[in-house]
Amino acid sequence: MQGYFRDDKPLCELVLDDAGKRKLDRLWRELNFVTGVPMRQYKDFLFFERAEPPQFAGGAEFDFARPEDKDVTSAVKLERMRDAYLTQARQSEATAPAIEAIETYFENMEADIRWIELTRLDAEPSHLAALAKFAERAYRRPLSSGERDELHAFYRQLREQDGLTHEDAIRDSIVSVLMSPHFCYRFDLVATGESIQPLTDYELASRLSYFLWSSMPDDELLTRAAAGDLREPEMLVAQTRRMLCDDRIRGLATEFAGNWLEFRRFEEHNSVDRERFASFTNELRAAMFEEPIRFFIDIVQRNGSVLDFLNADHAFVNPILAKHYGIDVEHVSNALAPTSGTGTLKTHPTKNDWLRIDDAHRYGRGGLLPMSVFLTKNSPGLRTSPVKRGYWVVRRLLGEHIPPPPPEVPELPKDEATLGDLTQPQMLARHRDHQACAGCHQRFDSIGLVFEGYGPIGERRDKDLGGRPVETKATFPDDSEHIGLDGLRSYLSEKRQEEFVENLTRKLLAYALGRSLLLSDKTTVERMRAKLSADRNCFGSLIESIVTSPQFLKKRVQDDRRQ
Repeated sequence: MQGYFRDDKPLCELVLDDAGKRKLDRLWRELNFVTGVPMRQYKDFLFFERAEPPQFAGGAEFDFARPEDKDVTSAVKLERMRDAYLTQARQSEATAPAIEAIETYFENMEADIRWIELTRLDAEPSHLAALAKFAERAYRRPLSSGERDELHAFYRQLREQDGLTHEDAIRDSIVSVLMSPHFCYRFDLVATGESIQPLTDYELASRLSYFLWSSMPDDELLTRAAAGDLREPEMLVAQTRRMLCDDRIRGLATEFAGNWLEFRRFEEHNSVDRERFASFTNELRAAMFEEPIRFFIDIVQRNGSVLDFLNADHAFVNPILAKHYGIDVEHVSNALAPTSGTGTLKTHPTKNDWLRIDDAHRYGRGGLLPMSVFLTKNSPGLRTSPVKRGYWVVRRLLGEHIPPPPPEVPELPKDEATLGDLTQPQMLARHRDHQACAGCHQRFDSIGLVFEGYGPIGERRDKDLGGRPVETKATFPDDSEHIGLDGLRSYLSEKRQEEFVENLTRKLLAYALGRSLLLSDKTTVERMRAKLSADRNCFGSLIESIVTSPQFLKKRVQDDRRQ
């Protein structure tokens, strides 16, 4: 047992210089400090000697030293065990070298255990300071003196009343921090009083970070909050721009865009019949989910136009999604390929590499509208659904309010291959003959029909699953006729672009504030729209308008006089 861990005498004598030896000794001490190896080793020694036959230390005189006792490693019991063990060894006529080995073993154990105990005792103040710092990070603000005292008092109670070790008490104290409402909830969202109150700098840092990153503030934000200058317009805008360029902006793409465009849970989407659509693998599903996130992040970080969501002629693909889209990424001359760690261009992208494809219209892609994630999400599995696809456009992109369908609406066939001689447009025409359906379906069916050139998992096609040529010509709600994706883009750009911008503006503001918009927010929305137009529709304009708005900088107070 003595040589099991430190069998390094040849290394120390033949290789290391004095500095190396000191470093190695320090590393061993640190290992002992962190793991408590000497205590564990000594308890294993006792267990072995008393439990494994032949039991060298199995007599009644050794019963005081049980491995499960908390004080078995105390100085008193360790010395008593040493004396009893040596007595037993001498009675067994142990040799002088054996006696010396036993004495050395207990001497080393005593020294190592006492060193750990003293060092841990000396470390307790720094651990408690680290615990308080951890609580500040978890609460996203400095602790009050009362909170700090309460945290220390809880630790002392665990040590003195409950008999926990320092390590266990620290562990339970950390748990108490993570269970605290101050960690689990954001208290900057509510307040009590008689008037609207400005956010504190720490509350503003928290609101800003959860808006843009969906996570807690970083050290830079907290430093600015501590300095008290975060709410100054120039500093606030500067911090906002810094955060938009950070990789953590993925939080905004995932949480805001994922919920706005209704693909947040697409990674769990399982309505596709994988026997009929064998290419729909988990890897393809993950790539479909990732595409709008990459697209959104690109617009944010290059401060692109919000109109690119509808009209962009580029797409982001990895090799798996590119194959699904019919794009040979190794032979696309205008693909912006990823680079290796050395900065050289990768000629064979892996499945985890994402590339920007320009002139994406050649593949029927570009912008949000033809992304497979939306086309697949809004298909029942064995057929397309112009109803769901059209509804997604007018509801999610344009912000139209569509009432839920009446309960007696007849369902369309589940399998596109069983439609017989009817095409999807003909089936929908019959569907609209139902008086309860016509009013709403006229608002979105035709918009969904232009996507018939895309199958149930967003693949391009010329024929439907029944072998019939697809029809992508439709008469839109304004009685204009358009064909396919280009026709829809033209219609949205010419007739409904303002609706899209208005909807995006309102959705983003509501997300930033963490609440539904009120009539009193109308002025802010109008200012956002005006600034966006003056800034050439750049996405960053919306963000800066929001973070400098009174609604973002203040919190609405709950009147405590009503309590």
